[in-house]
Amino acid sequence: MIGSSQAALDISDQPDVLAAVCARNEEGLAEARRILEGGRTVRLVGFGSSRHAAGYGALALEMRAGLPAVVLPAPGQAVELPEPKPDQPLIVLSQSGRTPALLTVTQRALQAEVPVIAVTNQAASPLEQMATVTLDCHAGAERVVAATKSVTAQCLLLRALARPIPPDEIDTLVRAVGQAIDLDVCAALTTDPPSVVVAGGFAAEWVADEIALKITEICGLTVASESVVDYLHGPSASRAPLLAFLEADDPNAGDLNGNVKRVGPADAFDVVMPQTGDPSLDAIVRLVVGQHIAVAWADVLGVDPDAPRGLRKVTGTR
Repeated sequence: MIGSSQAALDISDQPDVLAAVCARNEEGLAEARRILEGGRTVRLVGFGSSRHAAGYGALALEMRAGLPAVVLPAPGQAVELPEPKPDQPLIVLSQSGRTPALLTVTQRALQAEVPVIAVTNQAASPLEQMATVTLDCHAGAERVVAATKSVTAQCLLLRALARPIPPDEIDTLVRAVGQAIDLDVCAALTTDPPSVVVAGGFAAEWVADEIALKITEICGLTVASESVVDYLHGPSASRAPLLAFLEADDPNAGDLNGNVKRVGPADAFDVVMPQTGDPSLDAIVRLVVGQHIAVAWADVLGVDPDAPRGLRKVTGTR
């Protein structure tokens, strides 16, 4: 079981959130799809966990809708971004809907007559008021700074934006997420916490980035992240303790060696992860398992998973 911390309660909310979020955004999703139909390229932008969700969403749009999509650099006054263009719709992801730099990017896009799709967890936020259409995570207020349920809701909304998800597939995802929350993940815990997270499968690099970030935010550890393929092209020389989220049929997975704890959908793995049958939805389940392991490591290390560690929900970057 995942425990009773505030972070664990946020994680445990996810089956209910994911079960309802697409239906609650049915009209918004339809309108957003109409916007994307007229686009040549879709641009996505966000910070931190929202940027990782954007990366997942960009791949979903490419693979499930055939729409070229790119994640823009995290914006700031010293960061040069491409000029907004009307035939390149912008998707802005912000859990709070209040990050100044993202509001600036949104305003700049609207001034150039670029339609903006917002994906946010905060109703009536400045971002929602500015956007052409808003997709609301309806995840409820997160109890701690480390975002969990809002991230998986963002991912599922972007996956549904790329292609509608039948109700039975939503039900399968919700069951798998519930099973992920109930997993015994002790076999993924060793005497040394992971220094690197790697992942295979759908949106591998973005999944690895997000799970590594959760371990950092929840445990206060410095954790690198790579896709399995990128890890084998250099970082594997470090021989650092490794937490690997793998596919059963990935031929590259067998090349991982050393201090490795493996999570995946087969009995041979240290932690056996539930599956949905859809790689894009399995990636969401993988995120939940990673959140679970982050909280478990906090317990092992004797650190408070709810501590803000100097973080804030609204980052004041401009």
